[in-house]
Amino acid sequence: MTTIRILPEILSNQIAAGEVVERPSSVVKELVENSIDAGATSITIEVIKGGKSLIRVSDNGVGLSRDDAILSIERYATSKIFNKEDLFTISTMGFRGEALPSIASVSKFNLVTRTKDSDIGTRIEITGGKIRNVSDAGAPVGTMVEVKHLFFNTPARKKFLKSDNTEISHIADAISGMALGNPHIRFRLFLNGKLQKNFSLADDLFQRTMHVLGRDAADKLYELKFCDSFIDIHGYCSNPLVTRSTSSKIFLFVNNRMVYDRGLISAVFQGYKGRMMKGRFPLGVFFIDIAFDQVDVNVHPSKREVRFFNSQRVYKALSETIDNALSIAQQNMTAYSKVSDLQTGFVFPQKTAELGQIYKVEQSLIEFPADRPGNEKNTGQKQSLGQNHLERPSDGSSEMKILGQVMGTYILVEIKGILMLFDQHAAHERILYEKLKHRYQSLKVQSQTLIVPETLELNCREADLLSKILDDLSALGLVIEPFGGTSFVVKAVPSIIDEKEIKPVILEILEKALVKKDGFSKDDWLEKCLILMACHSAIRANLNLGHGEMVKLLSDLEQCENPRHCPHGRPIMISWSKKQIEKLFKRLV
Repeated sequence: MTTIRILPEILSNQIAAGEVVERPSSVVKELVENSIDAGATSITIEVIKGGKSLIRVSDNGVGLSRDDAILSIERYATSKIFNKEDLFTISTMGFRGEALPSIASVSKFNLVTRTKDSDIGTRIEITGGKIRNVSDAGAPVGTMVEVKHLFFNTPARKKFLKSDNTEISHIADAISGMALGNPHIRFRLFLNGKLQKNFSLADDLFQRTMHVLGRDAADKLYELKFCDSFIDIHGYCSNPLVTRSTSSKIFLFVNNRMVYDRGLISAVFQGYKGRMMKGRFPLGVFFIDIAFDQVDVNVHPSKREVRFFNSQRVYKALSETIDNALSIAQQNMTAYSKVSDLQTGFVFPQKTAELGQIYKVEQSLIEFPADRPGNEKNTGQKQSLGQNHLERPSDGSSEMKILGQVMGTYILVEIKGILMLFDQHAAHERILYEKLKHRYQSLKVQSQTLIVPETLELNCREADLLSKILDDLSALGLVIEPFGGTSFVVKAVPSIIDEKEIKPVILEILEKALVKKDGFSKDDWLEKCLILMACHSAIRANLNLGHGEMVKLLSDLEQCENPRHCPHGRPIMISWSKKQIEKLFKRLV
């Protein structure tokens, strides 16, 4: 008796479903792509309980005849390709003929469809891959696919699904991506019976981009275009100062198919080279149109991965297009950017804020005792600057001599024969951090009510997380309230913090929490919140300071418990002794 057997069709479909149907968002993606290929101009997606109970996708595409509808649920049955040559010129979203049978094998599946040439539609009911019923049905032209109780017959797969809100977030992200790639199609997403997303037919690419990236990014986006005989690139990239801590806001499309390609991501970073902080990610929507025979989309059943036959040429074109768009924006102040938003890395003339005003706000609203207790982790005497201590004689004169500001970023100081260079941003960041932390620990955080509350438009995962930490944020002085759906409104902020920076701070707090796979302790999370608030509110590089402002900054730094490093651990100062300097000039051997 042979030990090798041919698997039953239902079992083989369930195995295939493991690659095609990873989670509810995979089902939504496959069904919506079928609707796009069917020429639909309106697609409605309905989801209940994160897609675990119900996913329904309806479209107004061309529909299917009864014979085609029955064939569509057979494995490897497709209308997209007919011979091996077609694999090298794929222009449709789907082509493998695996999606519908794979989905039907792990769910309770209904399909209703009608073509314009038929007065009667067709209904097909399938349970766990077995056809239960084929019948006539009244239906509009187009197709409706209903997927109930996903993974009901594969409990091992079902138990790995995440919370409803997490699955909803993945679905919403998938819809946003497909809506970006198809601005000529109306998309509506209903979650538990409520309209969550509505992409209108009237939208152009820029409006769709605003919808997905957020309206706050609208005036910080630069249009990019490049076209030659090999490739066509267009889209929008963000001001280098508008960044995120993950790549979740980078959308890449190849021939209108949303893809993930490490080479393309690297090309995006290359375009931003020298303009963006390390560890940060820009926002952008990048479309690459290339001859179908120059790209292979048949790499993985999910069709997210692609291979280019001349990848280096593609990557170079994308990076240079982004670099050119950013350079033009710098020179000509593109219509999608406000000069006031550009603070570093650019040469535009700009009005600089007065550091004295910042300190005026701090001093008037928050007074600190001279000898406050240290924190739990740093008992004992506070760190001094040691050899670099900014000593002031009791007669009121000072041995510290400020020589000036270097490169608009560093403060040059001479003290007792030692030359010191202070990073003004890192120094101010340390000062703000310790003030915020002391206020939080002593339960004396002061908030100021915003005259015009800030509105936050979040995705589902961000909204779910924020709703759970509102009380913790309130303890930090951030008063935020739900505003319906996934919207929130910021009512008050810590008085020591720059109001303009609150929205970026909150978004970054949520991003960092969401990408931390193993969760985070409350203490660690609160520490990160304080660091982020201090970082975003500290004075920036390229901000000219007056002599009095520099004296005040260094005086406040001297009072810090750790004046040597910013909260991120970077050095605040570097120093050279006279001996070291003379060695550099070869005066000493």
